[in-house]
Amino acid sequence: MDPSGVAVNMRKPNKKYLIIVALFAYTALGAHIDEKVLYAFEKKCMSCHDTYEKNRQAPPLVAINQVYLRLLDGNMSTAMERIQSFLATPGKERALMKPAVKLFGVMPKFELTEEERRDFAQVLAETEFETPEWFDEHYKTHDLKREK
Repeated sequence: MDPSGVAVNMRKPNKKYLIIVALFAYTALGAHIDEKVLYAFEKKCMSCHDTYEKNRQAPPLVAINQVYLRLLDGNMSTAMERIQSFLATPGKERALMKPAVKLFGVMPKFELTEEERRDFAQVLAETEFETPEWFDEHYKTHDLKREK
């Protein structure tokens, strides 16, 4: 209860809810990403690619964002092209995230339309995902080489 006697829910917020709120807030701040795209992204991607928890299914969204942009020297359009290409035909030889492939295996191929691949690549490349506490130390353990 708060000082006025009103019951207050002190439960921790759902982490997936927080990232969706962050994605919608990012959209509201001027990004050109439609709410329907964000909803589809959440539905099709975030069940495996959680940003807040270390998991055993797939790399977190923040890792995908940082790896593609860092390895491609911040070139947003090249990052988006490479993400779209990987989503179209995931494969070990096409992966920029070699340590993630060792940890999680290659992502299965999902039937995504060309528009979905483009939209999801835009979300992954343009969103500034919150970096969880554990991520920076984890990221340093990987031997990442820039693309030439």
